[in-house]
Amino acid sequence: MKLVKFFAVAVAAVAMLAACEPEEKKPINKPVELTESKILCDVTAGGWENCNAWAWTEGGDNYTGGADAVWPGVALETEEIDGVTYYVWIAPAHICGQTIGFIINNGTEQTVDLSLVVEDGAKVVLTEKGADGKWLASINGEVGEVPEPEPVVDPELNLNEHTWGLIGSFNEWAADVVMEVVDGWAVATIKLAADAEFKVRADGSWDHSYGFAATEEMSTFPVDGTQFAATYNAGNLKVAEAGTYEVSFSAANGEEYFKVLKK
Repeated sequence: MKLVKFFAVAVAAVAMLAACEPEEKKPINKPVELTESKILCDVTAGGWENCNAWAWTEGGDNYTGGADAVWPGVALETEEIDGVTYYVWIAPAHICGQTIGFIINNGTEQTVDLSLVVEDGAKVVLTEKGADGKWLASINGEVGEVPEPEPVVDPELNLNEHTWGLIGSFNEWAADVVMEVVDGWAVATIKLAADAEFKVRADGSWDHSYGFAATEEMSTFPVDGTQFAATYNAGNLKVAEAGTYEVSFSAANGEEYFKVLKK
């Protein structure tokens, strides 16, 4: 009996020791900590003396100013790395690994719309100017195909169905000067410096902007009030002389016209 009792006590003691042994610790998968990413921009080919960044997603989020973003975006500081001077954009941590739209510019010239995967040390390098006047660029040493120009489709807006405004270098492309509709023309008067540029747009949207398309027959537009063609999504109107200008715009059934009068 004593032997049986001793055996039972021994078995119980072993069970207690086993229960007291610490459980094997399983590895803990910690989340990857996202950090800000430096995007390095080499604009040597363009000879630019300053550089700005404009970054966005297809959903409309802007990472260079947010809802209050104003072209040309945020001014970039320089950093020298391995003997090369780069302009540096600091991308926020929460878009690390995402693909965004990206443009670098100097306020006058710019790149085409670039598709950029946000990662620390990504390099954007100007290569050559395209036929449309915008710069092509390599990303991390790879040059993408030259984008095919998208067909320009006139939305055929009618004057009285929209609001109209003037926007340009005279107001830093920041807000529209409201145009008043009078006798079938949207009209506004603005003061312009020499070489100032501007456009007309509907409803404050760049989706519906109108400019001047130079041709061999008309390389510049008249400023004596003569009517000339307005072109959907075309280049900026540019005046050579400083002064006060009355700008008129009409739109009906897919036909758009300007009148510019220097006062």
